[in-house]
Amino acid sequence: MENFKNKTFLDSIICAVRGMVKAFRTEKNFAYYFCIAVFFLLLNLHLGVKSWLYIAYAIPVAGVISAELINTAVEHLCNYVSTEIHPELGIVKDIAAATVLFWGFGYFAVEIMIIMQTVR
Repeated sequence: MENFKNKTFLDSIICAVRGMVKAFRTEKNFAYYFCIAVFFLLLNLHLGVKSWLYIAYAIPVAGVISAELINTAVEHLCNYVSTEIHPELGIVKDIAAATVLFWGFGYFAVEIMIIMQTVR
């Protein structure tokens, strides 16, 4: 059996970037969240958000993007395990999707607070 372990740190980065590009091209929700994050980043720059608030912005953005990537991986793995509809795999997919939703709510709550803090 072939060893799939990356040989170098650079190999790991290349694989990670390849996975992110694949998710962006094939997963509409990942692309939506990514585009929304870029939009709000540009809005924050335009509004002149204080620099320390970007830390509050970066954490939920990283969380929602990471959760979407994990959700995508879980969906692909479930589809690999069985092409038939299976109740347990449906539960696994739903829980992974709920993680993205939870991070998404947190992300939007933080963004609303940042905008309110800036425009008042």
